[in-house]
Amino acid sequence: MKRILFFLFCISTIALFSQSPTQSEYLFKCDFNAGDPEWKSYKEKNVIVETGKGKLLIEHLKEGTSWYQYKEVYLNTNEDFEITMASMQYRGETNEGHGLVFAAKDLDDCYVFDVSSNGYFSIFKNVGGKYTAIIEWTKSSFARKMNETNILTVKNTAGKWHFSLNGTEVHSMPAQKSYGFYYGFYVSGLNYVEHDYLYIKRKAKPINLIDNYNSFGEKVHLSSNINSAHTEISPVVSADEKLLFVTRDEHPNNMGEKLSDDIWVSKLNEKDSSWGPLKNVGAPLNTEGRNFLISISNDNNTVLVGNKYDKEGKVIGKGISIAHRTATGWTIPKSMEIKNYYNHNEYTESCLSPEGNVLLITCERDDTYGDKDIYFCLLQPDSTWSEPKNIGKAVNTFAGEVGPFLAADGKTLYFSSAGHPGYGSNDIFMTRRLDDTWKNWSAPKNLGPKINTEKWDAYYTVPASGKNAYVASTTPGALEDIYRIKQPESAKPLPLILIHGVVYNSETKQPMQAEITYSELGSHKIIGKASSNPATGVFMIALPKGKKYSFHAMHKGFASSHYNTDAVNLKSYKEENVDMYLTPIKEGASIVMNNLFFTANKYDLLPESFPELDKLYDMLKENPKLKIEIGGHTSINNSGDKFNTDLSTNRALAVKTYIISKGIKEDRITHKGYGFSKPIYKEETEAIQAKNRRVEFTILAK
Repeated sequence: MKRILFFLFCISTIALFSQSPTQSEYLFKCDFNAGDPEWKSYKEKNVIVETGKGKLLIEHLKEGTSWYQYKEVYLNTNEDFEITMASMQYRGETNEGHGLVFAAKDLDDCYVFDVSSNGYFSIFKNVGGKYTAIIEWTKSSFARKMNETNILTVKNTAGKWHFSLNGTEVHSMPAQKSYGFYYGFYVSGLNYVEHDYLYIKRKAKPINLIDNYNSFGEKVHLSSNINSAHTEISPVVSADEKLLFVTRDEHPNNMGEKLSDDIWVSKLNEKDSSWGPLKNVGAPLNTEGRNFLISISNDNNTVLVGNKYDKEGKVIGKGISIAHRTATGWTIPKSMEIKNYYNHNEYTESCLSPEGNVLLITCERDDTYGDKDIYFCLLQPDSTWSEPKNIGKAVNTFAGEVGPFLAADGKTLYFSSAGHPGYGSNDIFMTRRLDDTWKNWSAPKNLGPKINTEKWDAYYTVPASGKNAYVASTTPGALEDIYRIKQPESAKPLPLILIHGVVYNSETKQPMQAEITYSELGSHKIIGKASSNPATGVFMIALPKGKKYSFHAMHKGFASSHYNTDAVNLKSYKEENVDMYLTPIKEGASIVMNNLFFTANKYDLLPESFPELDKLYDMLKENPKLKIEIGGHTSINNSGDKFNTDLSTNRALAVKTYIISKGIKEDRITHKGYGFSKPIYKEETEAIQAKNRRVEFTILAK
């Protein structure tokens, strides 16, 4: 029998919803009754489809062609399953087939098990658009005639596929490769068929739920400032939860005309925690085509956007680009070059690590476990990115993983998948990175039925605090809108300190742009970088629990400014406001060295001091005419003038000795101890007096 494919089909995401912590045995169950998954009724030139009253009626009207209708169901064909359907031909050519299409990627790559009303069955596959018979048309006494119902079953047991016709096995073979996730009906020639049901079963598995999953708040529909009569999708919230970026689809105020998406942004009203009206971010991030924001850095000054742009800011193709904030707006996005990048899938999503040196990206590659996996790429010294590496089987499954979002702690990953046990076709899960290889992750946990539905759930984004989450969701009869959900502790990122403040010019007291770096206290290895806003000087960095940190502000022509904080025993999310002052390198300028540490009441330098001392050495090396005085100061105390003068003098000498040992000539550095003769603060509390205990350097000559 000649088979010519007629390209007409319907796709929809379907799965059974269950409130139980264990999945239903039925992955898909459709009886075409009220409340069952909806197959639309419609008419085309060569086909009429009618649904309802417990039947799906297909009238195929063109000889010599075939027609498929299927739906997306994420079935793992590597495990045991059972697919059963019932259909009856009531009119048409008796030697034409009708039956089941399964494990299909599209019309060119699929399997078909069909039966005819003259007593035959066949099994075939299309591979790359080429028809290949597995079982040619074969006469069977088990095949039923016109106006009689045929029940077709495909069952996988212990790695073997079994094909049954009306309860009797007619063929078996080793399990085959699955081409995809579409399941449904096949009709060829002049054929009039009623379908009674389609069931897909697999072994039920427990849902690995997050602790206290019922403690999520209700989904709160954001106001008309955010949601409109048009579609709002892909929310991205900033680390400080003060900016919310949203993609608006085909909005009349988008820069393009029809089929345009634009990036919009809202600012939080801190008085009542409401969101202000969305505003189009404009060019160069938005163009006349489809534009969307993928990720924003913790400092709010770097964004990833979809697509590739040319030098004039025109979109020239698919990809990922990066843009930076300037005093007047955003730079034209620049394509991110990834070594040996390819993607067999039509779609991709990505996010950037808080440190800015790791890119998480979804794509389908030769080593992908399923449809789309999450990969990581590392930033290289030349600003390109390493070849994508799979993050591993703990997270990635036979199905597609979608929409990764790495929280500000750099370890907590939210993502969407149909491959882990859940409530719908795609559920949102949470996992945590276990080490620095980016290949070891905790077992993903389902966020539960207050977040996940029987429909497709994805694109979950949280601020550094984890207090709220933002997600795009659809209610019956409505377009996709943005919702906010209050999270329980179990769903939040790991505790961190969000350091924020303003970088100032210490002389003019005006805000300024600076590069911010942070390290573990005492280490020269930079963990991450940020920048202050070029217009406002505002900066922000997220420091996860478990370490003591030093952080630094730098700008050419200024002495760097150093600070530190302790997150070793951090129990919960915390914010600290730290304004940083950069001092111009000029005669008379004095700079406090905040990250110097000595043994108590002694002048032995502790190793945690070396990174800041090395930066002072670097400044002296870069400015060979620079001469400085190292001044030691103590707090106001009862130890007497001589003790305090000697201690401060010896501490200043210890700093001088260290710098000289690095290669700076001794005649460029003097030292002096001032005891407590020059206090900055007079209040006699320990916390305040600790600030008087300091070493500073003063520029004597430039």
